[in-house]
Amino acid sequence: MRTTFHARQPYAELFLRLAREFHNESPARPTRFMKMMETNQGSIAGITGGSLDEDGLERKNPVIVGLGDSVTAGHFESLITMTPQELMDAMKELMANPQAAGERPKMDVEITDARESYLEKFRLRLIDKYERTSVSTINAGIAGDHLIQMAKRLDRDVIRYQPDLVLINGSLNWDSSMGTAGEYKEILRQMTRRIKTETDADLILLTPNGDLPNRIFFGDAAPQPTTPERVEKIRELAAEENVCLADVYAVWELARENKCPWEELLANKVNHPGIEGHEVYAEVLMKLFE
Repeated sequence: MRTTFHARQPYAELFLRLAREFHNESPARPTRFMKMMETNQGSIAGITGGSLDEDGLERKNPVIVGLGDSVTAGHFESLITMTPQELMDAMKELMANPQAAGERPKMDVEITDARESYLEKFRLRLIDKYERTSVSTINAGIAGDHLIQMAKRLDRDVIRYQPDLVLINGSLNWDSSMGTAGEYKEILRQMTRRIKTETDADLILLTPNGDLPNRIFFGDAAPQPTTPERVEKIRELAAEENVCLADVYAVWELARENKCPWEELLANKVNHPGIEGHEVYAEVLMKLFE
């Protein structure tokens, strides 16, 4: 199902301009991946004798894995028409009688459009920049997932593919019941070190898009997001572990400072950026390749 949500003008133009003008401060660059993109030329490399790897196999095309939540997966606007109370009642009923779920008709609760996800936009921009090689992306974004679960599936969804570039974008679904911001940082640190020691991949840590109180579920009682706490931990960790940082949240902060309401940029009015928000992700990622 295709998303139809676009930020209104003048907000869309302002948001994208701020992203283009933004200077992304990163402790590192994905230099190994960049070299691979520059030198992986298929049959052309065969003429020059550079087509075989250390195992005597034809060199593989570069592989990117994007590990994340619903934003990475490409979820957009909500299709729920119930009030927050009706939604909570329906969820309580389902939790009390989960067997009945199979008897109910399937219901789409939000639009999923991987064509407009930042991972796909990033891939297309890489193809524009490095025209002589193919590049594959594995979308390991799962809606509703959080960093604890991402750490548990790191082997299955990242390491086993032996990727050349890994993106981690997993901060939006964390809450206080899972631990402090410091504990979040240590989980991310362990994931970072595993990727560095168990693969040859360059790693990019992403700060997330902006998010708002979840009034879909909680109405006016919705708590304020604690996302800024984790954003600071991601920035700190990138510097401490000397890995790449794509500071997307900084652009959202600039948007708010320039009178661009986040409500105008979020497809579900909570935490799913619209098409322009995914363009901003891709824009910030590509700054690492300048």
